[in-house]
Amino acid sequence: MRSLVVTAWFPDAQTPSRTPFVVEHCWALQEAGHDVAVVHITIGRASAPTSQDVYQGIPVTRVALNIADPLSYLRVERLIATGLRGADVLHTMAFSAVLFAAVPWLTRRIPWVHTEHWNGVVNPASVGPLWERTAWLRHALRLPHAVTGVTGELCREMARFSRPGATHVVPCVVENPHPAREFPAAPPIRLVGVGALIDRKQPVRALETVAELVGRGVDVHYTLVGNGPLMQTLRDTARSLGIEDRVELTGPIPPAEVADRLSAAHIFFLPSEQENFFTAVAEAIAAGRPAAVPLSGGFDDYCTPDNSVLTDSWDVPVLADAVETAWERFRHSSPAEIAGTVRSRFSRAEVGTLFSRLYRAVSGGDPRTVSSR
Repeated sequence: MRSLVVTAWFPDAQTPSRTPFVVEHCWALQEAGHDVAVVHITIGRASAPTSQDVYQGIPVTRVALNIADPLSYLRVERLIATGLRGADVLHTMAFSAVLFAAVPWLTRRIPWVHTEHWNGVVNPASVGPLWERTAWLRHALRLPHAVTGVTGELCREMARFSRPGATHVVPCVVENPHPAREFPAAPPIRLVGVGALIDRKQPVRALETVAELVGRGVDVHYTLVGNGPLMQTLRDTARSLGIEDRVELTGPIPPAEVADRLSAAHIFFLPSEQENFFTAVAEAIAAGRPAAVPLSGGFDDYCTPDNSVLTDSWDVPVLADAVETAWERFRHSSPAEIAGTVRSRFSRAEVGTLFSRLYRAVSGGDPRTVSSR
């Protein structure tokens, strides 16, 4: 089918690491045989000409939404309306796209699938006071014929706002075609975290946990992959805790190198305060690396005692205990067996199959008849 994907979350040549899970869903649709075209709405306070490009095989039209310019909203809606005339299915990705697509869709009510990744749908307080006051907008999720969430927890929350029986779990794609590598030699115990260096990801607490482990006599090294406003704070924290020589802050690296960083570690560790699918954890497990993390979202869909140690606390001693437990539990495990707990379940082929079932259902019947896993 011809799928018009509308989203405010999409990478470009300057920011290739931004929201890669949206790109992966587009690739899954393409590999399932669908013709995908993306409208990427860039939200800000500046105007820019509408442009077209092909991003890693995906045709993209990029349109700027200047929130201070009312005419900018009209340009966005006209562009979506034009795209709908050539589409069989509207597929919005991430909540803001529902609001942008609603009015154009009302003029041509083609089948509509929405895919959600945003933690703000589950926990408005994690976003901020403005969204807490306007979170009633989630009732717009009743417009799409089918609503997919990347976790069961997300689907249960969205079911409060969407059509009866319209929610389905379709996970993120975690594609790793390479055999899981053996664990590196130890000591030290090598920990790795992947994520933006922002307060919500709790990278400072991660360094405090490393210092706690060192204080217990554990020989440990931590690699934190990512970039963000806390970079200098983390450098200063590592220095003040006396663990500067045990911490590597990589800064931004190409997405293709992340898998190598995961494979060079023993355990994934990042005590994020709010997640949904937690793609970085799934990628680590797919690389054969167990996770030691607090349960901050719906990723216990796939994090089990066979591949993870989950805590219900962000206290530093508890986090350190989780790392030590993961080391003892998995140090002699097979990385291939750890990887096998998620690889087939999160492949592009499997995700593309789930989306195809929904496309057929919303185009010719009742999406409540679609089974999701």
